[in-house]
Amino acid sequence: MISIQFKDVPHLIFPTEALDAWQQNRLIISIQPEMSIRLEVQAKRPGLDMILNPVDLVFDYSGTYKSEAPEAYETLLLDVMMGDQTLFMRGDQVEAAWELLMPILLAWTAKKSVSFPNYSADSWGPEVAEALIAKDGFHWFTIPTKSEKK
Repeated sequence: MISIQFKDVPHLIFPTEALDAWQQNRLIISIQPEMSIRLEVQAKRPGLDMILNPVDLVFDYSGTYKSEAPEAYETLLLDVMMGDQTLFMRGDQVEAAWELLMPILLAWTAKKSVSFPNYSADSWGPEVAEALIAKDGFHWFTIPTKSEKK
């Protein structure tokens, strides 16, 4: 899941009492397991009162297209069998990529980090990840899945 959180505008056009549920607008691209593109924006509720709340504009692949999407590598393997190289890197591109990455891999191998923030796979990550963005006034947030929203 990729979430892009937009910056707030430098000035507010709404009265402060309308901002109780205010959150920054977000573009959320979900790749697996639920493929969708969501734009979360602030909207005024219908009626005379100025009340804003976040709403979702959603493009959901499974809701739009009824045919089954190919499995993760199904398309890629079919392309290999058909000889279609469109989605593959050329040999010189692969060599250039390794030329770029090998010095980094060799440096990591040569100098082991003594304070690497390991964490278990079923966790939200190391505490230092929270501290890293908290120092700038930010925080991690979770996005409810389609089944959690129902």
